[in-house]
Amino acid sequence: MVKKSLRESYLLNMLKSTGQITTNNAMQMLDVSEATARRLFAEMERSGVAVRSYGGIRLAPRTMNYSFEQNERVYSQEKQRIGRMAAMFVEDGDTIYLDCGTTVFQMTLALSDRIAEWEFESLNIVTNSIANVQAIAPSPKCRVILVGGEYDSARRDFSGPLTEKYIAPFHFTKCFFGCDGTSPKMGFSSNQVSISSLNTHVMERSDFTCVLLDGSKLNKCSLVTYARLEDVDAIVTDREPEGEIKDALFDAGVRVNVANPE
Repeated sequence: MVKKSLRESYLLNMLKSTGQITTNNAMQMLDVSEATARRLFAEMERSGVAVRSYGGIRLAPRTMNYSFEQNERVYSQEKQRIGRMAAMFVEDGDTIYLDCGTTVFQMTLALSDRIAEWEFESLNIVTNSIANVQAIAPSPKCRVILVGGEYDSARRDFSGPLTEKYIAPFHFTKCFFGCDGTSPKMGFSSNQVSISSLNTHVMERSDFTCVLLDGSKLNKCSLVTYARLEDVDAIVTDREPEGEIKDALFDAGVRVNVANPE
């Protein structure tokens, strides 16, 4: 335990100096295996001092306001399971849209692993999230497009009228959203007005819509609705919906996918 703590302290000091460490760098500095380096990264992420990105970790900024990094640590294991399941929905030849937010970010990490394993001959990814772009494994088979607009540094995303104008020419085979709440009355909703508006625009251009949400968002209303229940094809969550929302999802024809613990 002491040796592990010393390794994490060393990595944290390096992060404070460099801002980011790759897996290969950690292996060389600590003389450990790739699996050990990844376990150390995971522990540092759980403790809130670092955030994983493709191929390494970066320092988590401190803030008293909402931040992407702080929200990522809430229900983190559930979000990882949801993300892994949702990533399997993506097929070769797809053009997909990935929403901002921490649950979709976990999907992006899982999808990045598939890209790194050369599972796709052709894949187009459009997103408004800088975090998603940084997490995607580089590949000549995968085109990544970051849409611009008004930038929110805390959320690390773009939204607003310029963003909506940018996505207007696109056609998506699949789109993947997060949400802050879903209920029979409000449908799928968000606390961000501009993100809700953007999501609605994306859905109008997509053949298939999937919402990723942990169980705490079920039977909950947020500020602005971006989709009725019947507008969504599928959800991925970490527990079975119960009561009124379960019946409402069934009646709306929404396919419920539950990412149970492995």
